[in-house]
Amino acid sequence: MNKRLTRVSKYLTYILRHEPQSIGLQLDSDGSIGVQKLVEHANASGKNITTEQVLQVVERHPDPLFALSPDGQRIRAI
Repeated sequence: MNKRLTRVSKYLTYILRHEPQSIGLQLDSDGSIGVQKLVEHANASGKNITTEQVLQVVERHPDPLFALSPDGQRIRAI
């Protein structure tokens, strides 16, 4: 992964594992959130990430840290 995707990965880890409320999110009972909602809230909080970057982090990370729902619309930390 390049440096930008590494930064996105660290940010996703922080939000999905520790502080979703810091950007106004509340995870559902299995700890997941819509990818689009995550990106919207992150960008509204001053980050500049895209849905494509989130999906690249999930696909390219050497150790699986995140999982997508079967339809690819929701993400959660694993």
